[in-house]
Amino acid sequence: MTRFTKALCFIGLTIAMFMGTLDTTIVNIAIPKIMTDLNGSLANTSWVMTIYTLAMSVFMITASKIADRFGRKKIMLLGLLLFGGFSAACMTATSLSMLTTFRFFQGLGGAIITPIVLPMGIEVFGKEKINRVASVVGAVTALAAAGGPPIGGIILQVASWRWYFRINCSFSHPCL
Repeated sequence: MTRFTKALCFIGLTIAMFMGTLDTTIVNIAIPKIMTDLNGSLANTSWVMTIYTLAMSVFMITASKIADRFGRKKIMLLGLLLFGGFSAACMTATSLSMLTTFRFFQGLGGAIITPIVLPMGIEVFGKEKINRVASVVGAVTALAAAGGPPIGGIILQVASWRWYFRINCSFSHPCL
């Protein structure tokens, strides 16, 4: 693998990690707007945030084991397809129950992507670069988690909350 190909692969992996992590916090700021647009109560609308994190938490270890068994690249592609596809579905949701269901499957895609990024990065660069790969992945994860609310707020100032999911589609497809 050429140096350029390695860099391109790692950029795709870090973008995938960024998007998967960003979605744990970006929706939080839009809950009042989603509640109004989809005619939901606060208790029901809060599931839009919670279900994504719940799906990630429940399926992350299982997804990692499946990737180890069947191949990381294939499983990563499945995760990206789920994440991107259900991001598109979230964007078009017309009810709170639809959005919550789509967020669950989007979270399943995130649960597949997240634990595979580091091992794939190590496969690309080799074990001698494990510290650098882990540092970049850790920094991207922290930046995405912390950046969710401010990024969400900026998007909400200029566009609809549906753009959160449109952006996911824009970034997940090139990662494929």
